[in-house]
Amino acid sequence: MANLPFALPDIGKDEIAAVSACLESGWLTSGRKVQEFEAAFASFVGARHAIAVNSATTGALLVLDALGVGPGTEVIVPAYTFSGPAMMAHRLGAKVVLADCEPGGYQVSSEDVHRKITERTRVMMPTHFGGLACNMDALSDLPSHVALVDDAAHALPTLDWSTNSMVGEGRVSTATFFSFYATKCLTTGEGGMVTTNDGDLAARLRKLRLHGFDRQAFDRYTNLRTGWKYDVVAPGWKANMTDVAAALGLVQLGRLHEMHASRIRIAERYQAALADVPGIILPSEDHGHAWHLYPVQVAQRDLFVSLMGEKSVQCSVHFIPLSLHSYWRRLLPLADRDCPQAEAIYARSLSLPIYSRMTDADAERVVAAVLETLRETDGAAGLE
Repeated sequence: MANLPFALPDIGKDEIAAVSACLESGWLTSGRKVQEFEAAFASFVGARHAIAVNSATTGALLVLDALGVGPGTEVIVPAYTFSGPAMMAHRLGAKVVLADCEPGGYQVSSEDVHRKITERTRVMMPTHFGGLACNMDALSDLPSHVALVDDAAHALPTLDWSTNSMVGEGRVSTATFFSFYATKCLTTGEGGMVTTNDGDLAARLRKLRLHGFDRQAFDRYTNLRTGWKYDVVAPGWKANMTDVAAALGLVQLGRLHEMHASRIRIAERYQAALADVPGIILPSEDHGHAWHLYPVQVAQRDLFVSLMGEKSVQCSVHFIPLSLHSYWRRLLPLADRDCPQAEAIYARSLSLPIYSRMTDADAERVVAAVLETLRETDGAAGLE
């Protein structure tokens, strides 16, 4: 039986045509297509500014740098998240502090966040895990010296149910960063976007993403008289998006509602087929879910994933908590990585395949494999 992958990008003839046209244009790096993508993305999420970057991780790096994160400062991140943004805070010299999950859930505990804030805390980075918004309202009352920068790598398009706004609109956040990695709901292959309503921050991010130059390359090369002039005005990075990626992103953004509807359809089929099955805990169906992931909980997770693989259905695990990775364990003292809720939910969690190219037959094949695997593992035993 053919392998059913965990995720596939949804690329069609329009994306291929847009990329080909960009290649034929003679301008491949950051230029007019990046500007168009930024404007369209800002309009889509309702933010004043959007800054295209080459990954969500570098987007986090730029924001942290622009906000003054460095030696002597602290950044709070969920223990249940991807390592990249936390590592950027660490590489800037800040102390990384892990916040635990809500009991029985994937989202960060606002109570634990508030407990771990000190006078040195500069940024708190909540993660909208799996495409479901965390409770931003509960994080809206952070002290004035703490900026809220949300990790929306999974969250497009996601409705922040606590503020009734799109994630990225910036009702309570200083900035939001998105990922356009190959498995995401919108892909540019590699790439990301930062949104903010702070014009000064947006201007600084634009300088930091390209070596700290005061002028972007496209501006210089399209001005024949003074294009050669530029100044290094900040200690910048190399984090810009290419026009090739932006051309792909523009088409994907135009299809996002269609692709999101396909993910909703697959999630609803899973919910309907598995809702009353013992031995498996399904994700929340809260309104506004992007359904980047479909995470479930089972009693014997490792065995379950292995048996699903034997049935040629690829599953994955999101995430291994930072508190369990060897580097973070060496770096952080026990008191700073004591996150029992995150480690408990990790031990029983896996993600089922979900992507917009999936057919109804694919979804039924996943359901059949799940039901058979639950029988093989006596799924109800040991799941609390």
